[in-house]
Amino acid sequence: MNTDYINRLSQKGTLVLQAPYPWQAEFKSDIVQGLESHDQVIVLITELHDDSAELCRALTDPCIHYLLCGFVSGVDSTPCMDWFAQTVSNYQNIQLKPASKLEPYQVKPKYFDILLGQQKPHRQFVYDYINDHRLSEQVIMSYIQDRGSQLGNTDWIWEPGVERDDSIQWTVTTVKYRSRYLPLSQIIPVSIYNDTAYTVVCETNFDNDYSFYTEKVAKPILSERLFVAVSGQHYLRNLKKLGFKTFDGVIDEGYDLVEDSQTRFRLACEQIKWLCEQSQSEILEQIQPITEHNKKVMLETDWHYNKFTS
Repeated sequence: MNTDYINRLSQKGTLVLQAPYPWQAEFKSDIVQGLESHDQVIVLITELHDDSAELCRALTDPCIHYLLCGFVSGVDSTPCMDWFAQTVSNYQNIQLKPASKLEPYQVKPKYFDILLGQQKPHRQFVYDYINDHRLSEQVIMSYIQDRGSQLGNTDWIWEPGVERDDSIQWTVTTVKYRSRYLPLSQIIPVSIYNDTAYTVVCETNFDNDYSFYTEKVAKPILSERLFVAVSGQHYLRNLKKLGFKTFDGVIDEGYDLVEDSQTRFRLACEQIKWLCEQSQSEILEQIQPITEHNKKVMLETDWHYNKFTS
């Protein structure tokens, strides 16, 4: 993996472009035109979705270098983890005091928080699995089943300290929290975490060809929690490339290797069910070295400019 992009930025003839969100098809032409007048083009993509991943696969000129908020299979790139940087900044500036009240290694009344957000197929699978296997009493789960609904019409759980606005439709909306303003999705749910032992991470996407990392996994990592990831194939394997450890010595993370999405979702959910049958105190003791390591990595890494090796 090429890791010298910082030095390249200072070279004459370098063009830096940030991919738009929502996606604009003409952005591909901007890159091609940029190559005509510059030695190289640096492309920053902080929203990694089907369109932007396809762009990376389509434009493979050696003079194009991608800074990605994750990984695209087969594409040489450098991680530039903007969502991690944002979440860490908010944690340090706003959540440090309330986060200090977290009790990550105390036995909790429930096993998992499953905060599913907006409706998507992998989230629907988890929601149905929890209900079909009668686990709802052992978890705290919320789900916006009608995409785009106002939060006041859903089972959204508001964190104490947030200035509530039931008219909000999207969790990226900025809200007032403890006298500061930040996106609703960036707030660590301290009250929910103190009632649950572990987290289910249902990421933004579940495509097998790329891994996009957001605040959904950053928050449990900062809060020293075990998580089960319901996402694309190799989500956990790619997360380890960033320096994190996962929980394959505690649970069966073989689901991360499975190509078929429905099978992968089911195997991940079986780990949720299995953990709900285990002693919390024993599991929490096992995971502590892993979660402490992960928090340290999350807090001490420069997610915008750190250099990585493959």
